Amino acid sequence: MYITEKQLVIPLSINKQREPQKGDLLLSEPFMLDDNFTRSVIYLCEHNEDGSFGFILNNTLKMKLHEFTDTFKNRNGIVGYGGPVDRDQLYFIHRIPELPSKIPVADGIYMGGNYSEMLELLAGDATRLSDLRFFIGYTGWSPGQLQQELKDKTWIVASPPDSFSIMETNDDTLWKSILNELGGKYRLMAEYPLNPADN
Repeated sequence: MYITEKQLVIPLSINKQREPQKGDLLLSEPFMLDDNFTRSVIYLCEHNEDGSFGFILNNTLKMKLHEFTDTFKNRNGIVGYGGPVDRDQLYFIHRIPELPSKIPVADGIYMGGNYSEMLELLAGDATRLSDLRFFIGYTGWSPGQLQQELKDKTWIVASPPDSFSIMETNDDTLWKSILNELGGKYRLMAEYPLNPADN
C-alpha cells in the first residue's frame, strides 16, 4: 500500500514543546525543507523576550581556523557554520571561566569574551584550543518567532544528554544520536529517510 508523507508523519508527530532555555538543544524536525537546517542540531545560547539565538553544531566547514584569520596562524582548529546570520563574523563558545566579558550559557559553558585576552591564553597554552569552538555566522529568531516555530512543530527541544560534549560533536551522527537518546517515538524519527518517498 502506498503511504503518503502526511500518513507517515502524523502517527509520530511532535508533542507540544516545553519552553526552551539557553543551554538547550533544538533539533530540526525530520522533513524540514530549509537547506540551512536540514537535520540540524542547534545549541541555544540565549532565549528571552528580545529573541533567541544559537549555533548549528553539526555543520563543520572544510576550512581550518587559521584560514579565516591571520591571528590564528598554525592553529588547525575546526570552524562550524553557525547559521545564516552574520556569516562574515567569527563567533566562539568556550570553557574558559577566567576570560573577561564572557556570557554564561550553561554550567561551565560560555559565549564570547575579550578577544585579545583569548588569543593571549591560546598563545600561552597550546592545549586550550580544545576548550573553544568557533563558528561563522549564527542562527537567530526575532521576539516570539521561535515560540511560533515550536507551535508549528518545526523544532524538538531537548536537554543535552549526560554523555554530550558541546566541544566534540559529530556532523554525520549527532542529530540521530540525540533522537535515539530521547527514546520512544523520537527513536523512530531518527530512522526516517531524508526523503519520505524513500520509505
